Amino acid sequence: MVKTKGKAGEGSSSQQAEAQQKNRRLVRAGDPDSEEDAPPRGPKPDWTSGSLLDQPVEWQTDLFHEKMNKLQQRKEAFICEKEIREVDFGPFGIMDKFKALGWEAALKCYDNEVKNLYDREIQEWMATLTCLPFKAASKMKLIGTVNGVSAEMSYDSLRQIAKFDSKPSNQYIVPRLEDLYFNPQNHPQRQHMLEYLFVPGTTQGKLLRRNLRIEEKLMLVLYTQNVIPRRVDKVEVRFTAVPVLYMLMHGSPLVGEIVEKGRLFPIVG
Repeated sequence: MVKTKGKAGEGSSSQQAEAQQKNRRLVRAGDPDSEEDAPPRGPKPDWTSGSLLDQPVEWQTDLFHEKMNKLQQRKEAFICEKEIREVDFGPFGIMDKFKALGWEAALKCYDNEVKNLYDREIQEWMATLTCLPFKAASKMKLIGTVNGVSAEMSYDSLRQIAKFDSKPSNQYIVPRLEDLYFNPQNHPQRQHMLEYLFVPGTTQGKLLRRNLRIEEKLMLVLYTQNVIPRRVDKVEVRFTAVPVLYMLMHGSPLVGEIVEKGRLFPIVG
């Protein structure tokens, strides 16, 4: 379903020249012959482990590109969403659970049937990625640079791709960051959600995937492999995954980014 662009021999000579120039930008880390002016910076660190954010800010972009360019296949570094097709999953009621929340747009992974993975542009964007401070989940923005142009991922930009939260806006509430991310263990309805999702007697201590009820376990695998794919947390259930999984299995409440008021799960029916 996913293919990459920019194979050898494709396109005009001008396109090839542009690609070569882009390659030079991506591998210019520490290049003294670079034509681009760079601000003064300290000694180059040796990034062998740990988070990139722990490295000096002025070196993060170059370190990221160096790490990526050492890969034989760049696309190996990206985990891509996969379409959940009606023909495959509709008979099991999977589609209905997303539609009940107005989240059916999340079941597709591309816009207007375009199936290309622009891995080079993704790498450039990721290398320059910043997240500005925000007070509400609906105001979160991820901003990076692609071909010298600022590219933003936000709820506004996502809505240009697909109609997320397809139910009427007045039916949605917005989760507080305190409830969803910072201190989810303090939410007044947390124990109710855990008891709904997990086998009785398994909600104390670590939340292990193997202790989820059968249907909940299958749903978690489905959306962490297809909708919001990732490689980590294969044994435990993330705190932030609990309310999402609860909403999908329970069919309510409707949580979106439009209405700027209300607590997450003020009423659990």
